[in-house]
Amino acid sequence: MNITIIPKPLTGKLDVVSSKSLSHRYLIAAGLAQGKSKIHNLLESDDLIATKEALKAFNVLIEGQCITGQEFKKMTDIIDCKESGSTLRFMIPIAMLQREVVTFTGKGRLPNRPLDVYFDVFDQKHNYYKKLTDNYLPLEVKGRIKPGYYKMRGDVSSQFITGLLYALPLLSKDSVIELISPLESKGYVDLTIDVLQKFGIHILVTDPFIYIKGNQSYKPQEATVEGDYSQAAFFMVAGLLSGEIELKKLNPLSKQGDAEMVDIIKQMQGDIDYDHLNRSYVVKPSQTYGIEIDLSQIPDLGPILMVLAACSEGKTRFKHCKRLIIKESNRLEAMIYNLKKLGVPLEHINDELTITGINQFKGNQTLEGFHDHRIVMALSIAAIKADGPITITNSEAIQKSYPNFFKDYQALGGVIQ
Repeated sequence: MNITIIPKPLTGKLDVVSSKSLSHRYLIAAGLAQGKSKIHNLLESDDLIATKEALKAFNVLIEGQCITGQEFKKMTDIIDCKESGSTLRFMIPIAMLQREVVTFTGKGRLPNRPLDVYFDVFDQKHNYYKKLTDNYLPLEVKGRIKPGYYKMRGDVSSQFITGLLYALPLLSKDSVIELISPLESKGYVDLTIDVLQKFGIHILVTDPFIYIKGNQSYKPQEATVEGDYSQAAFFMVAGLLSGEIELKKLNPLSKQGDAEMVDIIKQMQGDIDYDHLNRSYVVKPSQTYGIEIDLSQIPDLGPILMVLAACSEGKTRFKHCKRLIIKESNRLEAMIYNLKKLGVPLEHINDELTITGINQFKGNQTLEGFHDHRIVMALSIAAIKADGPITITNSEAIQKSYPNFFKDYQALGGVIQ
């Protein structure tokens, strides 16, 4: 579905949508606990529906905010992860806590998103897995997953490590993961370990080793999901580009890796401050300036930071852009394509992208959403600075992580046809 945005400044107050990363993690931890947990403010989106259905496939009872873990057993043969990489990579080792064959499926680009890290560790442990086509999905796996020593690369998705961190504490013996390359997206692993600790699971990290005691058990909890920095980033940039925006429900002490957005904005001389009295971030229109940004730990911020760079004075150099390639789309190519259409000068060499800021974008044209929620949202913020209406394709992609994005956009004064 296409939407057309009439360039208008955004301004006002907004309750930031629940964190997708934390919603996945709390939901799974609650499902592995024996008994009833209550998780408030869970995100409702296509990705979270996929995780709920995956947990139900192993006898987890989910009724609204209440998640009840019971005897862990297979209830269905096929787990459809839709387009959710988190669901797939978190749930594969968890599925292997029981002995029967389970088949994982997905759609969109998910069947092409790599799983070689798991294949390597399953080969080490002689665990059964089988690709049923030339793609990574459908994939058959069979447990039980084994404790012990795991040797893994850290310079790929942190989701593989998170999946093992959920499953390994439930095994009868201790395990250790050795990372043989530097850990990227470290913030997401820290987030996982923090959630596990809340549910009574203890992990020791001594780089490059992660130590996991066996015979642990998840304890039911009551918890509230905080606001999502990855999603708040879009409206932080909107505030810098157009009008004052107050963002509520963000934890200023959050362990979310994408909370780094606040520091990056400050480095670019953007006006953003936390109001402790009102418990909110206030972002004001600012002239921002180009800097060097390393995307290795914050790949999800890439698209919206590229929009900010395109409106910032001077040049912004992005390093480690390869992390953007294997997502819901090739986000690097998607942003290069669209920024060029908007008239933004840029240079892409190997793993780096340099963007030169301009005052206004070219309007009266159609931009490509590439069926990717973060591309669609980034382009919607870019439309604020266009000199004419901007049409964006595949707007329905927001259902994956932020179904109310356009509703919130309009609540702040955005005009959408």
